[in-house]
Amino acid sequence: MVNKISQHVDTLKFHYYVSKGVSDESFHSYSRTVDRLLALKKEAQETKNNYGDTKSINAIFDEHKFNVMATSIMGFSILLRNNDCSIALRKTKSKINPSPVIKVEFRAEFLARHGYRKCADIINNFVSKHLLDDYKIKISEIHLATDIQGYNFTHLDFFKMKTRARKSQTHNEETDYAKASVYGGVTTFTGFTFGGGDYHLRIYNKTVEIARQKNKAFAKTLLWQHKANYNPDLTVWRIEIQIRRSKLKKLINSDNSTMDDYVNVLAGIPDLWSKALSDYTIKDISDNDSFNLLRGYRVLKNGNSKLLTKNAIYAIFKRADSLPFWEDLKIWNGHGHNPVNTAYKVPTAGSFDYVSNSIKSLYSTLAKHYGSTDTKTILKAFEEANIQNLEKKQISLLEDCFNKQLDWFERIDFMADNGVLSVPYYKDLERHIITTLIQSNNVIHDVNYSNDIKERVEARLAFPCSNYDKVELYANY
Repeated sequence: MVNKISQHVDTLKFHYYVSKGVSDESFHSYSRTVDRLLALKKEAQETKNNYGDTKSINAIFDEHKFNVMATSIMGFSILLRNNDCSIALRKTKSKINPSPVIKVEFRAEFLARHGYRKCADIINNFVSKHLLDDYKIKISEIHLATDIQGYNFTHLDFFKMKTRARKSQTHNEETDYAKASVYGGVTTFTGFTFGGGDYHLRIYNKTVEIARQKNKAFAKTLLWQHKANYNPDLTVWRIEIQIRRSKLKKLINSDNSTMDDYVNVLAGIPDLWSKALSDYTIKDISDNDSFNLLRGYRVLKNGNSKLLTKNAIYAIFKRADSLPFWEDLKIWNGHGHNPVNTAYKVPTAGSFDYVSNSIKSLYSTLAKHYGSTDTKTILKAFEEANIQNLEKKQISLLEDCFNKQLDWFERIDFMADNGVLSVPYYKDLERHIITTLIQSNNVIHDVNYSNDIKERVEARLAFPCSNYDKVELYANY
């Protein structure tokens, strides 16, 4: 049985912007505070130069005590640190500023001790009292974490992960987490990562991390030991999702509001977590299929080896369900969740200008490559392009084109269902495209469409169709 030991916000970073409502007195007070801290920073730098250490200078704001660091982070003038958070301040001369003037990063232990809502209130009150009386907050980065026991991840789980993320790596005990090799090593497996930058998943052995880094031990006392289902004799694995603002800006909640907002993000944590576990899903794939995915081929009954094609890999994942516990993990601390969708760009419709430019490009390239633009050359180019597509993608040129058109229609469907876009007459356009593509089979070269494309077409038709040679059926759709 898989037990959820803790679900919490592990990392939180705020950007504060000067609001239009900030008073002149507060803005000038902020400028004077930055000047005062710059003098302390200079003193810290002199101390470092004279004594060769990184000694910092204390700055006290009532009950809050910070160290003024001799260095700062890019784009900011001052860096304040204590055991709860880091605060970076930017020196600015104008209230009208598109860039953030304050950046706050909360310590993981601070968040574990008080919870992200109370931590946010403490820092927001500090900013209001000592820095700016009015501001806007954008969340620049947030990490959502769930600690579990009862399931031990292995190398095979790395190959069971279904995701569109292109970057992936495994971790092992002997290498640094940030420099892990793609396939790990012969030492103890400690986890893996999918995705990167603004949106990625990390699964790692938290017990091993604590053994290696004693400063991480606060997780035991603050997050686990008071839980009735925690077993100190079992390994704890952490499933962690990192989301940065560049990703949050592209997401829309169930109210069609962007997630690029402080209130929406904090209120939508259960929704973000559920979406992430849908975007990164571990499938219930057999060990035999997992080994085949690892090796890239399967062994036939006669002992011969056959490479796994893209379609074969797709079929393995398609027929597998998610691991049962993975679906249970989508519930964040008992809260229900609403859908979060990607804010797609409006699909670009075709126009004669696009057609004209494509024809010009085709003729120009044919002339450069073949030295000819007659009909035989055009047919030859299509045949060679078809062969190349079959070799690279295991599907024909027309089927590849067909897939892209269906993607376009599905995006329109999604946006129309969410009230974002309405494209009149696109159903008529869809009928014409289906008919034209099927008919082109008899004009240039024969094509055997795969079952996948047939299923996609049937899903969009009002009736099932098994004979793909009868074009009139599509014409009547």
